[in-house]
Amino acid sequence: MIKIIGSVSRSNMLFYVALILLGIGAYYYHFRESRRKIIERLETVVQRRRDDLSKNVEEARRIGNKLDAQRRDWIGGLDFEQLQGELQRGHVSCAEAVRTYFYKGVLAHEKTNAVTAFILEAEQQAEELDEKAKSPSYVKPPMFGIPLSLKECLKVKGYDTTRGFVQDAYKPSTEDSIQIEHYKKLGLIPFCQTNVPQSLLSYNCSNPLFGTTTNPYDKTRTCGGSSGGEGALIGAGGSLIGIGTDVGGSVRIPCHFTGTAGLKPSKMRFAHRGGGASVPGKPLIDANDGPMAQDVKTNVEFLKNVWGDIDFQSDRDPYCPPVHWNESLYSSEKKLRIGYYIDDGWFTPTPALQRAVLESKKHLEKAGHTVIPFYPPRLTEVIKLYFRAVCLDGGQYVLNKLLKDMIEPTIRFQTTIWMIPTWVQRALSYPITLVFPRLGVLMSSLTRDTFELREAYADIEAYREEFVGLMMKDNLDVILCPASIMPAPQHDIPSKVLCGVSYTCLYNLLDFGAGVVPVTKVNKSDEEKLINEYPETDKWYQITKSATIGAIGMPIGVQVAAPPFREEAVLRTMREIELAITGK
Repeated sequence: MIKIIGSVSRSNMLFYVALILLGIGAYYYHFRESRRKIIERLETVVQRRRDDLSKNVEEARRIGNKLDAQRRDWIGGLDFEQLQGELQRGHVSCAEAVRTYFYKGVLAHEKTNAVTAFILEAEQQAEELDEKAKSPSYVKPPMFGIPLSLKECLKVKGYDTTRGFVQDAYKPSTEDSIQIEHYKKLGLIPFCQTNVPQSLLSYNCSNPLFGTTTNPYDKTRTCGGSSGGEGALIGAGGSLIGIGTDVGGSVRIPCHFTGTAGLKPSKMRFAHRGGGASVPGKPLIDANDGPMAQDVKTNVEFLKNVWGDIDFQSDRDPYCPPVHWNESLYSSEKKLRIGYYIDDGWFTPTPALQRAVLESKKHLEKAGHTVIPFYPPRLTEVIKLYFRAVCLDGGQYVLNKLLKDMIEPTIRFQTTIWMIPTWVQRALSYPITLVFPRLGVLMSSLTRDTFELREAYADIEAYREEFVGLMMKDNLDVILCPASIMPAPQHDIPSKVLCGVSYTCLYNLLDFGAGVVPVTKVNKSDEEKLINEYPETDKWYQITKSATIGAIGMPIGVQVAAPPFREEAVLRTMREIELAITGK
């Protein structure tokens, strides 16, 4: 009897196991078939979108060729300040400026694949401004006729904001964002949109819709992300001024990788109503728009005019406080107290990045400022808090978007992590920590429940208080530190070294204003130190070291940061570094 019961029990067990396996197999088959149908449909969209882009680029080329080549070359050789002056004096027309930058933008795009669309209506906007300027009573706005490039995720009427998702192609915005309206009011002419990584949550610049954007210094290396198209376009001379967005370094890393200058303001210094985000609904850590340009002085001129007229945005977005440009903070002759570090204790940067900070320190000391060591506390905990707050639902929002899309190969590692249940990641993080501590931190970062998320928000608020308290204790005005862990790596490296954003994401978590200014380039001595002295204690260090070998000649920037609403002090410090290096 017992044998019969045992036999029946085993039979039942085998039946249920077979049923479960059959269910898993059926689900997997259904999943694969659904994915196959999605990809087949989206491949048609990709081909159509790329064909349309080719036609769009040729039309921009045609518009650029309307201008005499000699005249176009002369206008294209003017810097921002010079072009601004010539437009104000009427020596250059708005139409000439736009046609010049259509032409230069096409050349930069052919070199880097930076542009997702030229805004062809820019020529008409320029002609309308020129017509208005014929009236003696017309007062030209301060940035009259200057062409402006825009990151693809910013809302422009009649143009897509796909964020690299194929499923969002051919869904154009129905109106300009508040900020785009403001830029037009100030006389700027948006003339193109630039490429981004799929989902915006990466510091490379590839997506299945528009492909890969390359670094203007070396096409085998990335231009950074997620404002990578802006960095590549500006770095290749295709734009004088552009707008990116930044939630973890997305303005600053591309600037560092491409030898350009840019600023991420604290969250409330620009309007957000009507805007979008990579992951909506995440408080405390959010993206903000920021200017990117070929030098710091262009960023300063841009922000003087935008924040000098900030009531335009505040009137349309009551959550944007009317904080005007603080000229006394920017032009003050009072010497600053500056805290600096070359290693955050989480990820040691490669030698060139440390050298850039030390050289900048010497420049600032020579200018009379006091520069003292500063040590950001508890970076391991910061990394965990940052990823927990950005991926506040365990990455499910982005994962759901990706599973309905073609997935860019360079972000498949992130996608795989998001597909693993949080409790499984948490369980695996303990043994992994024994052999790879930093990966263990990453695997224990995603939140399991709302209780844990609430605790993370409380911890972020406490960390902000602690950090600012340390700055106040030493009476520090700004912080000077590396902009990244390495110079621009190959295109696949950012997805392999996910936690390489510690130097930038810290200041998103703190909601500080932070900017990057180019300082130097990787030299032979940096490479010798890299080979002989750089650590290889875990896989991430090994990948970083390997990716940096051969980077001689790649640009290196430094980062400057300060508490909210003190962006003018950041820009002042950046500009003093720039003056010391360039003499201009």
